[in-house]
Amino acid sequence: MNWNTLVESLSAMDLFLLGANLLLLLFSRPLLKLVFPEDDDQQRFRGRLNVFRIANIIAVVFVTTNAVMHPQGGTVWVTRILGVLLAIYVGWLCFYVMSRLIRRRWGHERTRAEETIYVETYNSRLLTLIGGVVISIVVLVAVIRILGFSTLLEAGGVLGVIGVMLALTQGSWVPDLVSGLVILNSRLIEEGDIIQLGEDDDQIGMVFRTKVFFTEVLHLANNHRILIQNTKLRNMTVHNLSRFASAKGLREALNINVSYDVTEQQVNELFTRVIELSRDDPDLPIENQYEVEIRATRGGDYAVQWTCFYYIKETRQVLKIRQLMLVLLLKVAREQNISLETPVLYQQRGGGETLSSRPVTG
Repeated sequence: MNWNTLVESLSAMDLFLLGANLLLLLFSRPLLKLVFPEDDDQQRFRGRLNVFRIANIIAVVFVTTNAVMHPQGGTVWVTRILGVLLAIYVGWLCFYVMSRLIRRRWGHERTRAEETIYVETYNSRLLTLIGGVVISIVVLVAVIRILGFSTLLEAGGVLGVIGVMLALTQGSWVPDLVSGLVILNSRLIEEGDIIQLGEDDDQIGMVFRTKVFFTEVLHLANNHRILIQNTKLRNMTVHNLSRFASAKGLREALNINVSYDVTEQQVNELFTRVIELSRDDPDLPIENQYEVEIRATRGGDYAVQWTCFYYIKETRQVLKIRQLMLVLLLKVAREQNISLETPVLYQQRGGGETLSSRPVTG
């Protein structure tokens, strides 16, 4: 079969598919750069690019092979399947580009890790959902036409099946969708905020992205990602460490338990020395313009708890700051011969009580 015969055996749909796949193959790199502009992982990007190009090459091979083996157009299903895949892909690409344009126009500009990004807002998410519904309807109608359901009854049957499936599954996706819109509308947490989940001080993370059905949080302690359903996130107690109650910043506490023999002057000298050392440490971004507060916060049977309150604004380093402040505290306590140990109470078999000589860290 020569070139003229091959071209004559191609239908209009075949020529359209060939032209579209060749254009996608030619502009594959700039298209993927447009879709994934925030992806800094070059290896992942190259993998996506290779998969994209292989898919286009396979589509071109299928169309040409079908035209060579069936020059009279005997196997229409190959062309229809490729047409359906192409329609879905074009719809997905249009949705991605549209969502990015909407986020740039109606989103909120914010700096995250020294990078300017556009985060979702209630308006941008709502407009994206409306645009997604419109694009989905257009793609669905195109797929129905490509598959050959031309009559109104056939098309209505396909739409009816899809509608029943959405109605049966709405309990699993509608609450998260609505909760995501509520989270964005309330603006209590936004992308880039440092939050604490529950009352556990170790469950601290940065809100990476609020998606349609779940929120992605980067765990600061273990350096992994947490996916939380939007419905569950709304029902949790979330401490937003990035939203300060005053201009001073986040109020942090450094606690110690010492014996009643330790005087107030010794405690003040201990904390004052710790704060002085922290101000000389570039890894400890303490708000030095505010005076620290040293208070006795709890009295027990064998020890008293003292607390030093200080302020920080670099909430992304909150765990690091707490750990380094504790190291400085232990160092200064040893230098000033202040014991941070409290005794343990044991019950004797005879019924009396005694204090063990083995101490435990307070």
